[in-house]
Amino acid sequence: MRVDAAPARTGGTAGAGRMTRRTVYFPGGPASYLALGREPEAGKTAAPLLLLHGFAGDLLTWQLNMPVLGADRRVLAVDLPGHGQSTLDVGDGRVAGFAPWLLRFLDAVGLDRMHVAGHSMGGYVGMELARLAPERVASLTLIASAGLGPDFDLGFLRRVTAVSSEEEGTDCAARLFAGPCWLVDRIGAVLHAQAADPARRAALERITEQSFAVAAERFPPVDWSAFPMPVQAVWGAQDRIIPLPSPHMLPHGAPLHVFDKAGHLPHSEAAGPTTTVLRDFLNLCDAS
Repeated sequence: MRVDAAPARTGGTAGAGRMTRRTVYFPGGPASYLALGREPEAGKTAAPLLLLHGFAGDLLTWQLNMPVLGADRRVLAVDLPGHGQSTLDVGDGRVAGFAPWLLRFLDAVGLDRMHVAGHSMGGYVGMELARLAPERVASLTLIASAGLGPDFDLGFLRRVTAVSSEEEGTDCAARLFAGPCWLVDRIGAVLHAQAADPARRAALERITEQSFAVAAERFPPVDWSAFPMPVQAVWGAQDRIIPLPSPHMLPHGAPLHVFDKAGHLPHSEAAGPTTTVLRDFLNLCDAS
């Protein structure tokens, strides 16, 4: 195993220390990740947090949240297979296959048990990780999460993988938000660059067809009895990609936080409130 590290351009906070971008090499790797924060002081219990981005995104989706979250715990955000600077090998394209990959990643970076928060596809991956290794997941936060049912915009995912210009990329990016946002142009450029890379486009297309096109045809209800850890959900009321779930789609009694002026990226569009909800939930779980 080898780890390469360099300071990340996104910076950090005085309390959390410097945010560092690292690459760890292991069978199935490499895996690129951001690391911030430090182990809690003696006598305090603050389990680390693993952040999982959505489809066609990368670890930088968490740049507005990590400085606060890393103030009192170790926080890692990883590029999932087919995304960012991690391996482009997505196997058969099924999201369930990313869970064993994540376990190898967690072993490589020395995380035995942690909280998990995932956005969109990342929520789906987080659910698969929690199902595969529940003893290693202290809590699960689902942010505009896939994996709960067949009601999502499959056509949008297919369009994202085939963006033919920066203008089309910007149009796709705008659909992720409830209103104007400074991130739209940046995300649009990234979507265009991804689609222009044949290997990256092929990886995203395989995920789309094997994980989401199949799910759109048949998606059994989640058996929440297999998830012993606390679960919460966070959503944007104006999400046009994955609509707000019905209460019966979540575990009984699980908190559902809905932000009225947010779309599919509440952790960006309502970064402050979303970060507060997540931090409070983690602290509550650590204390129980």
